Amino acid sequence: MEVFLNTANPIIILIYTVITILVIFVSKKSEKAIYIIFLIIAIVGLLVFHSLKLDNLNSGNEEMISQTYYCIAFDLVILLVGFIGYLWIDDIVAKKKKLKSYDDILSWFWNKI
Repeated sequence: MEVFLNTANPIIILIYTVITILVIFVSKKSEKAIYIIFLIIAIVGLLVFHSLKLDNLNSGNEEMISQTYYCIAFDLVILLVGFIGYLWIDDIVAKKKKLKSYDDILSWFWNKI
């Protein structure tokens, strides 16, 4: 189980990136943001896990500290991608159902996609 939580491993990074892209793709096709919400909750859980792991490490173990910082950095990047994906799917649903969005500040970004 520890292998799948080590997001400093390049293979695990590729797997999590593919999973994130697939969840965004499925959410776009089904036009439901709930899948991305579950993804974001899982990523926040990983971020909390890595933060607690960093807190429990001894200061003499520089290699594990460095690896945990890489894990936290990747978690934050995937969280950002998931959040942007959520905003994108929310914008698609709002336009299809003709709902008023609270803020359309990223409309220039959606027009580029």
